[in-house]
Amino acid sequence: MVGYLFRKMLRDMRKGAASYIVAAVIVMTGFAGYSVMSIAADQLEDSKDYFFEKTNFCDAFAEVQEAPASAVKELERIEGISGAQARLVKTARVAGLPAEAELKLISVSGDGYNLPLLSRGMMPQAGERQIIPGDGFSKAWDLSPGDSLKLSVGGRETAFTIVGAGISPENIYLVKNINELLPTPDTYDAAFMDYDMMARLYGMQGRANNFVLTLRPDADWEQVRKDVEETLKPYGCYRVYENKEELSVSVLEMELEQLNKVTAAIPFLFLMVSSIILYITLHRLIEQQRTQIGTLMALGIPARSIAWHYTAYGAAVGLAGGFFGGIGGSMAAGPMADFYRVYFSLPKVSSPVSPRYMIIGIFAATLFCAVVGGLSVKSATRLAPAEALRPAPPKNARQLFLEKIPGFTGLFTVPGTMAVRSIARNPRRSALSLFGIACAYMITATLVSMNSLFDVFLFDYLEKNQQQDITVSFSAPVAAGDARRAVRSPGIERIEGIVEVPAVLRGPDDEIDSVIQGIPQDSELCRLYGEDGQEVRVQPEGLVLSVHMAGRLGVSPGDLLEVEVSYPEKRISRVPVTAVFSQYLGSSAYMSLQGVEKISEYRDAYTSMLIKAPEPVRQELLNRLDDATSVTTIQNRQQRVDQYRGMMGNLTGIMGVMAFMGVLVGLAVIYTSSLISFEELKRELATLRMLGLSDRQCLDTVSVSQWLLTFGGVILGVPMTMGASRLISSTMALELFSIPDFVDGASLLVSVGLIFLAVAMSNRAILKKMKKITPVELLRERE
Repeated sequence: MVGYLFRKMLRDMRKGAASYIVAAVIVMTGFAGYSVMSIAADQLEDSKDYFFEKTNFCDAFAEVQEAPASAVKELERIEGISGAQARLVKTARVAGLPAEAELKLISVSGDGYNLPLLSRGMMPQAGERQIIPGDGFSKAWDLSPGDSLKLSVGGRETAFTIVGAGISPENIYLVKNINELLPTPDTYDAAFMDYDMMARLYGMQGRANNFVLTLRPDADWEQVRKDVEETLKPYGCYRVYENKEELSVSVLEMELEQLNKVTAAIPFLFLMVSSIILYITLHRLIEQQRTQIGTLMALGIPARSIAWHYTAYGAAVGLAGGFFGGIGGSMAAGPMADFYRVYFSLPKVSSPVSPRYMIIGIFAATLFCAVVGGLSVKSATRLAPAEALRPAPPKNARQLFLEKIPGFTGLFTVPGTMAVRSIARNPRRSALSLFGIACAYMITATLVSMNSLFDVFLFDYLEKNQQQDITVSFSAPVAAGDARRAVRSPGIERIEGIVEVPAVLRGPDDEIDSVIQGIPQDSELCRLYGEDGQEVRVQPEGLVLSVHMAGRLGVSPGDLLEVEVSYPEKRISRVPVTAVFSQYLGSSAYMSLQGVEKISEYRDAYTSMLIKAPEPVRQELLNRLDDATSVTTIQNRQQRVDQYRGMMGNLTGIMGVMAFMGVLVGLAVIYTSSLISFEELKRELATLRMLGLSDRQCLDTVSVSQWLLTFGGVILGVPMTMGASRLISSTMALELFSIPDFVDGASLLVSVGLIFLAVAMSNRAILKKMKKITPVELLRERE
């Protein structure tokens, strides 16, 4: 009997192959995504561990203004520290390239810590003018060992010989500041130089501005941090932090955490949609086979065996989807992991692909779909054999609630009215179809809306907040008068000086290492806006925080924060929060220049100048300032905007592919529902065809109900999309950023159009099936 039931299942699934294949493909897609993300995360973790071990990555960092290199001896005497090394870390402009570029120079010493992992070449020799640019920079400018690279330092150009290319954990994700979000290695990357050579270049022999530390396994980090701060206090220590707080490492860990969160969500979402399709299909099949079920029961086959028989339909779909999803995911995991390795400049580590995720996927998909199959047959197996042998009584004619609206039925033809009433005749199927369409709309709208996050995170900062054309940064605070004279030019439209002060902000919920930017109260080149779109101004006293920082610190306007400034002197102040502005990335806070003077030793000094000027004046300034000894960097805002816009093309394409997947999910639900409606209404369609109605007119019996359900699904999908946005905002937020509610009206409208496209495609497919069947064949059909 088991063999007979198995052959019956194969015949049934062959007849309704389209619906079962669609359900299996959706399951396969979900678990392929699960396998891809899981395996890629594992391989990234392996690459990270290998990379950190090979480069002898340190456990902690300490940043100072300037200290004797011999301070390492004092640091090594601190309990919990096993080793320390003095370094120089500076930023230098690259000369002789077609575009502006800068390198973050990091000194290396022998077999010390944080050494670059070389992709080619060798380490620089002691005291020689040799340099190792980062891999990204070398590839962008086609640089090879033996080539020459000129650096502009202190107003002088110095040529260095390239002896290799490589990366270290500090430049796997290198940006000038966290507000820039995306690395651009062609304009900003790391480079490695021998300590003695770099010390001569900057006139800092025997000096250091950065220390790397290794800790003993039993070290108490908080106590070590306090001891390091106290030891380096005389040298202007302004930051001590663990390696996990280093920006590149933080971003990598954040991405791994996000991968794990997405991995958990993807299969559930696709399983939910596939369960709707599977339930609709099996429920219709069981309705059609009611008398067969009765016959089997009358022959003495237990109801439990019959229930297991139909449960096997779902299990077969889940097994196929999980199996092929696991295989597809395992095959795609390599390219996915390679993409992340290139993105984060991680080395490739060969590691076997674990079958664990395929086994988990097969088991979870089979179990889930089997449960759906069991629920589909539950009511049928409760019938007595005699009752099950009788055909099901005709369904009551019901009016849809919309038909009670005056004039509503007049909007449709007779076939259209039949379609409207079929919705009421099959409330369960209609409700499931409605929910499935709503889910498809939610997926599509959420993915389409995510494109707006790039504007919120990146372009709002570069195009709304920042209004200057170029930013000139100095190597040290410069007197306001001297700074203005250095950049003076008759064609400049506006110039504003700002001061940046490293500080620690402490609130009720957290403390954040931040950079306070002092700007003029009437600043026109640094504009801040609240979440309501209104402009926010800095006050004579008080801080203006980003939404992200205010949330982390647990403060709002009117609350007091403790602000600790370590350089030139350590000062702790209580400062009120005057406003919150709309920025969700990074840890910048703003004060007026007067306010900065009250909490620090900075008086009438600037660290950067914001300049707005026409293109000819900008070029003249760039040429003149290129030789300035106190100028470290010159940034062209529009160049950065154009660069990021170009990078967004690839990301937008990825998001477009994902949104198209949402459309395919909608098409799967709509087509399955349409196909079952078509099968149910074959006799009615035959009658209409015999009465002379065309194929397109007969199509209204199916298409009208699908359009109505789609309208309903969109209405339900809008609040579901809003809920998904809030859920993503709350669960995906991390220390580096928070995510606002990102759904906008334009994205919702675009998604409506995409779902309507899915309905049109489904109707076209049903029309083709309708044209293939003659009225005589339709009249032979029995329920």
